[in-house]
Amino acid sequence: IDKDRALRLLKADCLPSGVQLVKCSWLSKCIGEKELFDPSVYSLFHIKSSKYLFFISNSETQKCCTNNDTPKVEPVAIQANDAKEAEHTKSAASDSKEVPQGDDDGVSQSDLEALMTGHHPINDSPGSDSVPQMAISGKWVCAQSSESKSNNFNKHITDKLEVLAKAYSHQGDKWRALSYSKAVNALKSYHKPVTSYQEACQIPGIGTRMADKIDEIMESGHLRKLDHIGEAVPVLEMFTNIWGAGAKTAQLWYQQGFRTLEDISTKAHLNHNQKIGLKYYNDFLTECLEMNDAARAVDPGLVSLACGSYRRGKATCGDVDVLITHPDGKSHKGIFSKILQNLHESGLILTDDLVSNEENGEQKKYMGVCRLPGPNQLHRRLDIIVVPYDEFACALMYFTGSAHFNRSLRALAKTKQMSLSEHSLNKDVMRQGSLKVHGGTSVPTLTEKDVFNVLGVPYRQPHERDW
Repeated sequence: IDKDRALRLLKADCLPSGVQLVKCSWLSKCIGEKELFDPSVYSLFHIKSSKYLFFISNSETQKCCTNNDTPKVEPVAIQANDAKEAEHTKSAASDSKEVPQGDDDGVSQSDLEALMTGHHPINDSPGSDSVPQMAISGKWVCAQSSESKSNNFNKHITDKLEVLAKAYSHQGDKWRALSYSKAVNALKSYHKPVTSYQEACQIPGIGTRMADKIDEIMESGHLRKLDHIGEAVPVLEMFTNIWGAGAKTAQLWYQQGFRTLEDISTKAHLNHNQKIGLKYYNDFLTECLEMNDAARAVDPGLVSLACGSYRRGKATCGDVDVLITHPDGKSHKGIFSKILQNLHESGLILTDDLVSNEENGEQKKYMGVCRLPGPNQLHRRLDIIVVPYDEFACALMYFTGSAHFNRSLRALAKTKQMSLSEHSLNKDVMRQGSLKVHGGTSVPTLTEKDVFNVLGVPYRQPHERDW
């Protein structure tokens, strides 16, 4: 580490007189062995590599350090109670207990760009004066094939950042989880291995604080923050894997002293969905290798498609999402009972109803649990969504995903004074800042290709949307 960067990290103009800069291993050893060791042995001045060597003269210290301010050093431990999450909500902003500050935590303009863009300018030696430009439509995630990220040149970095992203997610800190996930996607899509702190800073969506972590991994092969992931994280992960329980509920259970699924089963107060999620815990976690579409037999004219990761071509998927419509625009109404009856008659056993009829505008949704006939068949989550034909294209894109791909499409639409949802693509949308004051008018979209064409990006097959 050089002098300028060290002072920047310490948020100080210079080191006060008598202060040494030592390796973090000194503090770890002192705490671990409960003994104060000689710091000179761990001083960065003694490291032979010039990359870590810098010198501060006494005159410089006397000139710069005229006050007694102590540099503020942020703790590296992950705090489980830093954020609150309202479960199953669409608004991430309302979930946070605090408004995060800095490039690492918040969603700045560069963060928004990182959600939009997946490819970066090919520049082997990015200069300090180069500033990422607003992405054109050809460089948005939604305009690129997800297969372009199959060759991850920075796997040694992304593997470690993904651990923290998951940890923050399970702790309910959606902002930091988003920040780390965004950085992971940017690095996976980068055209070459990142070799320096300066280069990391040039990647759209990676701020200086995230670049510090990337540089630490490059220099040491490790990220110290991983050493401070508490024992709560694996327990929280186990609890959030219970269908119907989100991060907020998982944290509440942990605070109540629960540590195992047995604790949840015998001591926790569970709602109906959580009881079902606990009952079929292992089945829901085991990914499904077979899809069964029985809905088409209800009406020969019905159009039904399996969505989600299955449609994106994933070899396995954890649940079953079926989207149903009718080209005449009216025969989709009132078919729920017929579909459920047909599923029973076809041999698919519906064992539990979670939400029998959830309405979202003109769309209706059944959520339940099914099991194929035969020995040793696992229980599966089943969602059936019935939509009007004029909403089918937008709904199909929405339920196909991925979530990152969908965010990119919506962000692109916003730059064109449009809006995109599972219901429609609207034009002439009026906004005041982030507030939509006029919803605009719907653009006819009979197929997914129509949506791509209106937004001005090339059509991507479902298997190319797995971002």
